Amino acid sequence: MDFEAYFQTVLPIVLKLRRHYFVKLWDYEDWIQEGRIVFFQLLQAHPDLLIKEGKRYTYFKTKFSNHVKDTIRHQESFKRKFNRMPYEEIGEISHSVPQVSFLEVADYVAYRDSLARLRASLGEEAKEKLAKVIRGERFEGKKAFLTEIAPYFADFKP
Repeated sequence: MDFEAYFQTVLPIVLKLRRHYFVKLWDYEDWIQEGRIVFFQLLQAHPDLLIKEGKRYTYFKTKFSNHVKDTIRHQESFKRKFNRMPYEEIGEISHSVPQVSFLEVADYVAYRDSLARLRASLGEEAKEKLAKVIRGERFEGKKAFLTEIAPYFADFKP
């Protein structure tokens, strides 16, 4: 048997891990290619796996699973946040995004306008509070502040 025939025996492991994990910028072909690379490296290190079929599955699943987790860990690390692309094709990752209602373009423009008007009417201390609200931070008096600015966003309630 040739390499491709042996790889076909472990391909279901690659496809199963693809369903369980999301690696940014990997499409179907990338998963297959990464699986081939890991399988090739595994066969170089352990040529006896061509004969021992059960051991081949176990070794490959462990090695490929670790490879995927390392890749995810790498992409999610704090110091590499600048590597993240600002645009994602939502059709390709819709299975991993919770359903959220998004603002229409006109609503978004109106929201930005309301936010600009609010900022113009606030003092420095209130602008600091607004920045904390936008960042999702906690602070004393947050509930009262939200009540105070609520009229600016009355049109955006669900």
